[in-house]
Amino acid sequence: MNTRRRFPLTVAAAMIALLGFALPAPSRAAAQSAQGGAGSFPITFQNNTRGTYADSQIFVTVLGQVTPGQWSYMKPDGSMAHIDHLDATAPGHLVKKGVNYPNMSFTLARVGGTVPSPASIRGGRIYISLGSPLYLPVSPDDQGWGGPDLRNPNDPNSDVYYDWYEYTYVQGQVAFGGNTTQVDQFGFPLTSRLRQTSSGHDSTRGITLTRAEVMQQYAASVGAAFKPLQNGYRIVAPRSSHLFLEGGAQQRHLTTAIDQAWAQYTAHPFTLTRFGETFSGRVSGSVLTFSKNGAGPFTLRKPTSPDVMACAGALASGNDTEKQLGAEFCAAFNRGVALDTTAWYSPAAYYGGTAKNDYAGFFHTVGLDERAYGFPYDDVNDQSSVQILGNTQPPTGLTLGIGW
Repeated sequence: MNTRRRFPLTVAAAMIALLGFALPAPSRAAAQSAQGGAGSFPITFQNNTRGTYADSQIFVTVLGQVTPGQWSYMKPDGSMAHIDHLDATAPGHLVKKGVNYPNMSFTLARVGGTVPSPASIRGGRIYISLGSPLYLPVSPDDQGWGGPDLRNPNDPNSDVYYDWYEYTYVQGQVAFGGNTTQVDQFGFPLTSRLRQTSSGHDSTRGITLTRAEVMQQYAASVGAAFKPLQNGYRIVAPRSSHLFLEGGAQQRHLTTAIDQAWAQYTAHPFTLTRFGETFSGRVSGSVLTFSKNGAGPFTLRKPTSPDVMACAGALASGNDTEKQLGAEFCAAFNRGVALDTTAWYSPAAYYGGTAKNDYAGFFHTVGLDERAYGFPYDDVNDQSSVQILGNTQPPTGLTLGIGW
């Protein structure tokens, strides 16, 4: 099961892990959300595929927690219904390769291109698939659902074009926060325009190039290690590919850079100052022992290259302070600036060397305002595509552009 990326601290507590059979559901009561109503806002889908796909061929699947701990999916009228494994055999269910799946998707043609968002949704994910719905199993106890598995060639969605937007919002409690993402893969270009008339907020994130342009530019710009991540259906992120994980052909892609950083902070003190906070310490053996604003000690274990690509393992362990510095190191290693802490907050220095995450670096070149979510901690130093409102009232609208 894949882990989710870290969101900015303003919304981090509200973002929930989505992939796999996740999180217990206490009951099926209160699993419905009425269409529209107070706190709701319209989500509009724009078909920008230039005639490649008709509205009847563009499928939307929305999942999230309207009630905390309880997974629901959106029906065509905008209401939210608790996930139900029995829907896999209900009239209209989906079948692929002899396996039954619940039909939790609807087409743009069915809804006229607009649906109302619930006034409360945590861990929301808006999947968009072209030419086919998504095939997502629901656990027998109705407590979770299974997302596409990019490491499984037999996954029913391996030959489906899909991408997604993710968001969390609770009226009066949690400000809207959402983003396009390439943390797991790139399927086709998406844009997101978030508007709130009362505050004057109007921002657009995502990719406006055609899919062919993205594919061509990726193939021409990344190093040899990253080229096999591309196939006809998508470009797979390093953290979602066997190639860059333990046992894969590129499992040591950043090992030399990690060794160099640990050697440097063995011979010389480590110091990082950001937002009025100072981390300082030194490496002994495989462990960095450090303080934060003089408090400590805290420790950070030497990561592996797979740890860096997935922002996991040693970089996501320990207490909150240790995880905080782990996120900073993960971002620095992916951006190729780990040896110089003065460059950790200088975007002009990112992705300039040879030891870096070419996949993430590329998507920053094609994203609007050079923003992208190319790895799980890409929000460090505000480089991600996330959009966050400054209040807990509903947006005026969210428009998702579907490109090809």
